[in-house]
Amino acid sequence: MSRIPASLFSTALLGLVVLAALTEVSVLVAAPVLLVQGLLAAAPSPPDAQGRAHGGPRFWPALLAGLVATVLVTWPGLLAGPEGMRAGREALVSNGVISGIIPAVAVAVLAALVAQMLRRDGRPHLVASTGHAATLGVFAALAACWISATRASLGAEVVIVAAVGIAAALLVWALPLDRFVSAGLALVAGGLAAAGAGAVLDGLTTWLFGLVLGMTASIFAILGQVLGRAWSAGRIHASQGWGFPGALAVTLPAPVVHVCGQLLGLPGL
Repeated sequence: MSRIPASLFSTALLGLVVLAALTEVSVLVAAPVLLVQGLLAAAPSPPDAQGRAHGGPRFWPALLAGLVATVLVTWPGLLAGPEGMRAGREALVSNGVISGIIPAVAVAVLAALVAQMLRRDGRPHLVASTGHAATLGVFAALAACWISATRASLGAEVVIVAAVGIAAALLVWALPLDRFVSAGLALVAGGLAAAGAGAVLDGLTTWLFGLVLGMTASIFAILGQVLGRAWSAGRIHASQGWGFPGALAVTLPAPVVHVCGQLLGLPGL
C-alpha cells in the first residue's frame, strides 16, 4: 500500500496543530489532539504470527486514556488538588505539564482489564488483547504532549519548527523509492526544513536547534508510520489503513517536541 495517503494525512493533522498552537490557547490545541487520539483508539487489532487479527475491547480503554491525558495537560491545576497542598504543587512541571501522562497510562491499563472482565465471548487471546488495548492507551496519552509543548516559553515556535520538519520528512518518505533511500532523504529533508523554519522565526537561538529537532522528530514520525502500517496489516479503511498510521506518525514525535521546548527554555540555550 502506498505511503502517500498516510503522509498527506499526517501533514494535515500537523497543520491543524500549528494553527491551534498559534492561538496559544490550550483548549484549541486539544481539539486536533483529540482527533488524533480518536484515530488511535479506532485502530484494528494487529495480526499475529499467522497473519490473523484477534478481536477484543480496545477503543474505550485507549480513548479514556487519551481524554484523561488531554484534560490533565490542558488544565494542570487539577493535579494540584486542594489549595496549599505541597504534593500537588510538586506534581506540576513549569513551562508545560507532562504529569498527566502517568495517570492516563494507569487509566488505560485499568480500563483494559475492566473491559476484559466484561467480555462474554470466553476471552480468547486474553493477554494479547489486553496488551493491545494498553499500548493504544499509551499512544493516545503521548499525543497530549503536543499540548504541553505549547506551554514552553517559545512553545508555538517550537511546534511550528517541529511540524515543518516532520511534514517535510513524511512527504519525502512517501516517494516511491527504496525504503532505506527514502528514509535517509526524509531525515535530511526534515532536518533542513526545520533548520530553515528555525532560522526564520524570531526568538529561536540558532538554526542548529531546528536541525536537531527536525531530524529527531522525523525519525520518530517515520517509525510511527512504519509501526502503524504494520499494525494495520494492509487494511484500507480510512481509520485503519492510513488514518491510524498517519495519526501515529504525529503522536510518537510529540514527546520529543515537548522535551526540546523545555530545553530551549533553559538558561544559556
